[in-house]
Amino acid sequence: MKTFGPLPAKGIVLAALLTLLIFALCLAIGPGAPGQQSISLGFPGWDILQLRLTRVAAAAIAGGALGLAGVLLQGLLRNPLADPFVLGISSGSTVGVMIWIVFGDVLLHSFAGQPWLMSFFSDGQSIPALAGALAATLLVFLLGRRKGILEPMTLILSGVVISTIGGALVMLLNNMVPYGARADILSYMFGYISEGTSRTLLLTASIALGLAWAGALTLGGAMNIASFSDAEAHSLGIKLSSLRLSAFALAALATAASITVAGPIGFVGLICPHLCRGIFGPDHRQLLITSPLLAAIFLMLADTFVRSTGAWFNGELPVGVITALCGGPFFLYLLQRRRIWM
Repeated sequence: MKTFGPLPAKGIVLAALLTLLIFALCLAIGPGAPGQQSISLGFPGWDILQLRLTRVAAAAIAGGALGLAGVLLQGLLRNPLADPFVLGISSGSTVGVMIWIVFGDVLLHSFAGQPWLMSFFSDGQSIPALAGALAATLLVFLLGRRKGILEPMTLILSGVVISTIGGALVMLLNNMVPYGARADILSYMFGYISEGTSRTLLLTASIALGLAWAGALTLGGAMNIASFSDAEAHSLGIKLSSLRLSAFALAALATAASITVAGPIGFVGLICPHLCRGIFGPDHRQLLITSPLLAAIFLMLADTFVRSTGAWFNGELPVGVITALCGGPFFLYLLQRRRIWM
């Protein structure tokens, strides 16, 4: 495994070009004539193209963030089955949305005299989802330390506990809302990308992803060394405590960027890093570039499918349904291949 040698550029260039090609293709694909179960291919008028551009961009941002977080967490936890929601972040975001559904009207009424706060919460569920995700991340971080140092196993167990508590809170809050809102939260829990995503949210998520990605690229060589035992990593001059803290913080930031525009979407951060390892090898310096690109491709294609086939299913499916149908069997394949029993 090359740790500090030249970084292979061919695979990265191909992945970047393929991402641009898929982005353009997704802009050109959409539902056919109203009332018909058909798919059209071709660039529409500017008004519709703007809506598609917003949605495809949101899918690319969310996918790229999940792919980046997946690589970081699998390296941090030394667990090939880790994904961005193994630490209870998804559960935290759902709790945030449920609190907003139950108490949102009261909160908005209390902000009535403060226009800047009203503007801040005007994007609906996105801000509460982000707040819930960050709160869960903070709790897992505080619980996952042992003597001030992040321990992978303690981190995983803390995430499981937080996720379980979050699930219980969701069920509790779900029984406090009308049935219509219950249907809304069910769709949200599987991830949902909308043409109505504001430019402010897209810009915020893009900046968060850019910062997380830039920071992660500086960790590639150290993550290669950290894949060995703790003793070997220490002997080679790697400060594991600092590396784990940095990887955890960057993965949380990337996951929060995804949740902001798409809600909790599972399995993307699990599938894409593994596919990239099979194609490009285990070098984290390359994985930290190619995995976000491949994840962006995967989520753009998945969302384009649900956007174009709404007439087939009496309405659009949440995009998380498609990622789960793809990721579930892949997860079972990894379990069987590695003889891991949960």
